[in-house]
Amino acid sequence: MRVAPADLAEGAARDGVPIPALLAALRKGLEPELAEWLHWGATSQDMIDTALVLCLRDCADAMLAEVSTLLDSLGALAGAEADTVQLARTRTQGAMPTTFGATLAAWGHGLDDAAKALAAAREAVAVLSLHGAAGTDAALGADAPAVRAAMARVLDLRADDAPWHTRRGAVAQFAAAMATLAAAAGRIGGDMAFLAATGIGEVTLAGGGSSAMPHKVNPVRAEAAQSLARLAAHLQAAVTEASIHTTNRDGVAWGLEWLSLRQLCGAAGAAVSAIAQAVDGLRPNREAMRANLDALGPAAYSERLAYMLARHMPRGDARCAVTEALATDDPVAALRRACPEANLEDALDPLAAAGSAPAQARAFATTRRR
Repeated sequence: MRVAPADLAEGAARDGVPIPALLAALRKGLEPELAEWLHWGATSQDMIDTALVLCLRDCADAMLAEVSTLLDSLGALAGAEADTVQLARTRTQGAMPTTFGATLAAWGHGLDDAAKALAAAREAVAVLSLHGAAGTDAALGADAPAVRAAMARVLDLRADDAPWHTRRGAVAQFAAAMATLAAAAGRIGGDMAFLAATGIGEVTLAGGGSSAMPHKVNPVRAEAAQSLARLAAHLQAAVTEASIHTTNRDGVAWGLEWLSLRQLCGAAGAAVSAIAQAVDGLRPNREAMRANLDALGPAAYSERLAYMLARHMPRGDARCAVTEALATDDPVAALRRACPEANLEDALDPLAAAGSAPAQARAFATTRRR
């Protein structure tokens, strides 16, 4: 027998939960002797919490499948761009050479870490709730453990003989994992928007027309992921606050959880979808990446130069020599004069200066090909 959610609206508004109205509708379709056993020993929170974890499990499965596809796309791109030199930036300032493949791998590692946390949270939250009005098994008595175990098997959930009406840690863990996944998507969106910005132009993103300026391509999906990630962070705080229950059951805290958790899952899912679409429309501009690196000149290699000179002179002197050389009109000539023994050609090779960045990109790509 199916009951339309709209048919439960009036009862849910009256009772604060849809369960009394749902039971009344279900009893009309049952034989009287069977209707007597419906909801025996359970309470509304048992039913709603059990429905909640079933929904969260399905939500996590859908999210993890989408993230896996996204990681495959990032892995393929990382492998293809493993040797594409790019200027690494720290605190928005040009720093040193890296590769675009390593940048993509960093995006992927953040998503993968978050996905693993979500998978763990999915397992932690998949617990049946069936403990009765005050969590004491009063109606089911000695039969409670067996009934719980049987119901848990049918629903493919775990049975816990300790009630979790007010133990919301697993729900809060799930919310945190969702918010972390949204944050990983938002972090990628931030990088994408930065790299696509006028004056940088290291990537091109699809979509995003302007109503007033025909030349513009706004990074709308990258922006959306960031907005959604910030919203998810706020909602996650609300779910954590909702874990502060009083007495044996708390309608206020429970209600706050309802209001926050569904929106949080929606925001996280939308953030991941936005980034997946943005990655599909991403096109690297390798010439711009190299030009931006070259524009910084020898300063992009200052750390590498300092360490190379430190093999031939005290480290403090090496750092001073590099600093003084960079202040001249011809830093390379100044460095040759300061340390003729140094292999400046190797020091100023962008791919060599990128260190393990190419290897990091290939290692990530390999994990997605397995």
